[in-house]
Amino acid sequence: MNDLPVPAAPEPHEGAQGKPERYKTLIVVLTLITTIIASIVAGLQADANIRANTANRDSQYYAILASGELHRSGLQSTYDVNTLAGQSRELQESLVMQITSLELEEEGNKQGVAISDLIALAAQARADKLKTFSIFFTDARYAPTTEDGLPNAENYLVDIQAKANELVEKQNAAADDYHEWNSKADSYVAVLTVMAVAFFLFGLAQAMTGRMRLTFAIFGAVILLGATAWAGLVLVI
Repeated sequence: MNDLPVPAAPEPHEGAQGKPERYKTLIVVLTLITTIIASIVAGLQADANIRANTANRDSQYYAILASGELHRSGLQSTYDVNTLAGQSRELQESLVMQITSLELEEEGNKQGVAISDLIALAAQARADKLKTFSIFFTDARYAPTTEDGLPNAENYLVDIQAKANELVEKQNAAADDYHEWNSKADSYVAVLTVMAVAFFLFGLAQAMTGRMRLTFAIFGAVILLGATAWAGLVLVI
């Protein structure tokens, strides 16, 4: 009895077996790309956070220096103004006593003239001494250009406030840097959160088959692309 020929088994359709594997490989590649991009964004977030902390520290440092400089300049200006006021007061007293001496001389009061002259000389001596302690007369930047001229108070006010203003500008610049880098760090955290959604979708795609696997992979890829664009925008701006 002749054996009947056994029909050959049908060859597996290449497309039916190739597509699922191709989708699976695609998901693995997308997951790898997402991991790399997430690592880069995490590094950028850490760098932005470090820069924000550094700027915040510098801002506080300059704020302390500015406060100290304002206190120092306040004490300095108080001393300088009081010295100038005292010198002016002694000059006025000397002038008044000189006028009084002339009036007493006309009246023939020699004793009164002598006393007035002595008081006038003493007041003038005190004024001359105070002049040597006054920055308005010892510093060429503020000293009067003529013997009867007035000190340059405008230049004095500019110079006495210059250091404090410089420190305040540095403090403001550091504060602006802090807000900028802190905002970038927060944005990178948001980007990483969105990328976590892409990771979740790729994980679901691995568990699916057929078109569902491809659908989740496409959604994950779109989210990954959007998150990458967002991270690039944060980096550039």
